[in-house]
Amino acid sequence: MLYTMGIIIPPKDYMALFLDMNSFFASVEQQVKPILRGKPVGVAPFTGDSGCIIAASKEAKERGIKIGRVGEAKKLCPDLQIVESRPALYMIYHKEIKKVIESFTPYFTPLSIDEFILHLTSREQNCDAAVKLGQDLKTAIREKVGDYLTCSIGIGPSRFLAKMAGERKKPDGLTVVQLSDLSKFYANLSLLDITGINYRMEAQLNFCKIYSPTDLFNCSLTRLRQSLNHPGRLWYYRLRGYEVDGHITQNKTIGHSHVLVPEFRSREGAEGVIRKLIYKVGSRLREEKYSATGVSVCVSFNGGGFHQSKKVERFYDDATLSEHIFLMLRKCQWKKPFYVSINVFGLTREAGEQLSFFAETEKKRSISKAIDSINDKFGPGTVYPASMYGAKDSAPDRISFGSPKYEIRH
Repeated sequence: MLYTMGIIIPPKDYMALFLDMNSFFASVEQQVKPILRGKPVGVAPFTGDSGCIIAASKEAKERGIKIGRVGEAKKLCPDLQIVESRPALYMIYHKEIKKVIESFTPYFTPLSIDEFILHLTSREQNCDAAVKLGQDLKTAIREKVGDYLTCSIGIGPSRFLAKMAGERKKPDGLTVVQLSDLSKFYANLSLLDITGINYRMEAQLNFCKIYSPTDLFNCSLTRLRQSLNHPGRLWYYRLRGYEVDGHITQNKTIGHSHVLVPEFRSREGAEGVIRKLIYKVGSRLREEKYSATGVSVCVSFNGGGFHQSKKVERFYDDATLSEHIFLMLRKCQWKKPFYVSINVFGLTREAGEQLSFFAETEKKRSISKAIDSINDKFGPGTVYPASMYGAKDSAPDRISFGSPKYEIRH
C-alpha cells in the first residue's frame, strides 16, 4: 500500500530537484582552512596510516583517491593532506545550507548531511523555472555559506531520477532528465551506476540475462516480477519516473563501531572503547525515544573475530545494555583486537513513561536519564561512568545525529 498512490499518478517532467554537496566534508575543511584549497585532502576519523579516509576533496579524487586506508592513499598521492573529521562542523554547515534552501522553498527533505530533495511546485515544473532554481541555489550557497562549496544538481520526474541525474555531472554540474529521454539516458550507464543496484543485485540481474540499464528498462512488468518478485514491480515503475520511493522507513537498529587506534589494541583497551560505544548507543536510544529487545557485539582480530547476538527483555538504559554486552563477551577468546562494534535491535517507539514494577530496573532508567539531562545541558562527557574513564576520548562521533553538541577544533 505504500506505493499505490505513486503508481496511480502518471509521472511528469520537472517534479523533483536533487542537490548533492560535492566532497562535502573535505570542501568544508578547505572552506575554513584556505591553506588547504587547491590541494588533495582526505578526511579521516583517525589520521594515522591505519586510519580510513571517509571523504576526499575534488583535487584528491582527480588523483585517484577514494575511501580507503590512509597509508595506501599516501602511497598513491604523497602530498595528500590528511585532516581529522569534525562532525559538529559539518553539521553547522549542513544547517546553513538548509537555511539557504528554506529561503527558496519550504518543500524540501534532507536525505543526509549533504543531500537534499526539493519538491517542485506547479510554477517551478517547467524547464526554465527548474533550471533557474538550480542555478540560483548554487549561487546562494557560494555567497551565503561558503565560496569554496559547490554542489551537483539533478532535475527529474521523481526523486530517484533526479538523484540519478545529479550523479551524472560532478563536481558542480546541473543535469535534467526528461521522460522522453529515458532510453538515451540509460544507454550511457552501467548497472552499477543505477542508484540502489550493488554488486549482488548486478549478479542477480545478470543471471536473469539483464546486463545493462537498457536491458532493465526494456523488460516487461511481467518478466521483472517473475525475475525479482515484488521488487521487480517497483523497479519497473521506478525506472519510468513513477514516484515509488516517497515512503518513510523506520530505524531497525542503532549501533556504533570503531577501528581501534594502536594504544587500544588490547583486551583492556577494547573493553574501554566498548563502554564508550555503550554510552553512545544508550544515549541515542533514549534521544530517539526507542526501547530495544535485542543486543549484539562484535570484536575483530587479525585472522578471525567474535560476534554474538541475543534477544533480551525490553530496555533503554545503559546499565542493562552493558550487562548484556559484557555477559556475551565472557565467551570471547581474546587476541589482539582492531575493531569493535555494538548494536541494539528489536526497536519500539516508547509511547510514554511507564514505571517498572522492579525497583532496580527503575533505578537504572533514572540514572541514565539523569546523566542524559546533565550532558544535554553542559555538553557530552560532562558525566560518564567511571569504567569509561580510560577511553572517554576514544570513538568520537563521526556523523552527528540531531543537534551537534561537540566541541569544534580549528
